[in-house]
Amino acid sequence: MDFVELEAIEGLRWSWNSWPVSKSEASGLIIPLSIMCTPLMHFNELPVLPYDPLICTQCGAVLNPYARVDYQSRIWVCPFCYRKNPFPKSYLGINENNIPAELFPTYSTVEYHLGKRGLAQNPNSSSNFGNMSLSSKMPSFSSTPSSLDWAGYGIGPAFVFVVDACTSDEELGVVKNELLHVIAQLPETALVGLVVFDSMVRVYDLGFGECCRVVMFHGERELSSEQGNN
Repeated sequence: MDFVELEAIEGLRWSWNSWPVSKSEASGLIIPLSIMCTPLMHFNELPVLPYDPLICTQCGAVLNPYARVDYQSRIWVCPFCYRKNPFPKSYLGINENNIPAELFPTYSTVEYHLGKRGLAQNPNSSSNFGNMSLSSKMPSFSSTPSSLDWAGYGIGPAFVFVVDACTSDEELGVVKNELLHVIAQLPETALVGLVVFDSMVRVYDLGFGECCRVVMFHGERELSSEQGNN
């Protein structure tokens, strides 16, 4: 699949469309490996798996379709650090014809319903991974705001928009329209921050609309970490 088509489906844009396979290739990259994610992108059919992800014990990566799997030994190899990780007992029935949804080639992007420890809690998991996963479709965070309070505090998540003002008025107008469009889609409990920079850095106080309050930092002024925190 073309990487532009993949971006339209998953909301992910990579700085490279191929992954370095060795340390020498990685060190030779002129532009570092990075990814830009669209967190509120609307997905029509985003798979939501009703259990916690399997995490690599060395680097923290999640089991995915690019991992190598030894079905006889029930071991998966992390594609990032090459660590061999054993499958838990809840994956006892895994084989070439019965794989968990996170290994489906078409499931390169999924969400997890956290708090479900392992597949064994699902009555269908012991016999058929595929039926369990395909039947467990739930709306994503981006499609309908959840009624659950973020972190239990009734506020959040937080979004900080950083805008480069060293551009033409026409381009700034486009950026302004896009920001207003994105902000209109945020949950009502979201916290929003705005930072604009050119020769000065302006941090806008958006807590009230009666008057505009801006904290300005000169580009040539040096601040210690203690001053910045205050």
